[in-house]
Amino acid sequence: MIYECVCNIRAPLVTIFRLRTGHNRLNKHLHSKLKVVPSPMCPCGEAEQDTHHIPQDCGNFQLLRRKMWPEPIRIQDKLYGTAASLQMTTTFLNWTGLHV
Repeated sequence: MIYECVCNIRAPLVTIFRLRTGHNRLNKHLHSKLKVVPSPMCPCGEAEQDTHHIPQDCGNFQLLRRKMWPEPIRIQDKLYGTAASLQMTTTFLNWTGLHV
């Protein structure tokens, strides 16, 4: 029971930490640091797949982004805002299916 509680809390915290530091599983980091993907580009083809692009600009997730944030929100609020803001960010990433 306690283990389940810790896991439910830990996963969103790890996601936010990875986004903040840039040490994540997005193509920009996987390409530039680990050389395990051929390109840093996002599959949408618009920009490098990074911490800013996915929650702010990626065309592939435009509908999900509008559903989560009907009004535009700054990336700083998504990554450093209130607990509710951070929870929205991790929920959005879960909806995308990306493993950060």
